[in-house]
Amino acid sequence: MEGVYFWRESDPELGWLSQWYYCPFRDDENPERIYPTAEHYMMYQKAILFDDNEVGEEILAAGHPREVKALGRKVRGFSEKKWVYNREKIVHKANILKFTTAVTEEGFGKGTTELVEASPQDRIWGVGYGSKNAPVNRTKWGKNLLGKALMEVRDVLRQS
Repeated sequence: MEGVYFWRESDPELGWLSQWYYCPFRDDENPERIYPTAEHYMMYQKAILFDDNEVGEEILAAGHPREVKALGRKVRGFSEKKWVYNREKIVHKANILKFTTAVTEEGFGKGTTELVEASPQDRIWGVGYGSKNAPVNRTKWGKNLLGKALMEVRDVLRQS
């Protein structure tokens, strides 16, 4: 199956699909707060979900998404069950906000092609394979939750 394989925010063609892509946006629930990346939003919401306002504020103040991801792992009161239940909704909303406030529809000009986060290190948000090895290892893929969330966002944007 043909796919759009993305991973790094620095990719000149598809970097905009990455959670780490610098594309500031706001949430209507708190319009004065600016999220520099979708990763900032996701990890901030994770901290708030577990009532860890201290780490939440550190996430908002952090610069690079790598630092944000590390802070997300330090959220106190974490429950895997609660996170699994909420994580896809959070990433879905992050990308709705990102793409409706900061990216034109032209960015989703890939039609209905499957979007695949080709991260060789991530089998939850990605498939666990780089773009060269992902197509031939499809039966061994991870969850690709980010790719799925982006395809859902694309569908929502087309309907609006």
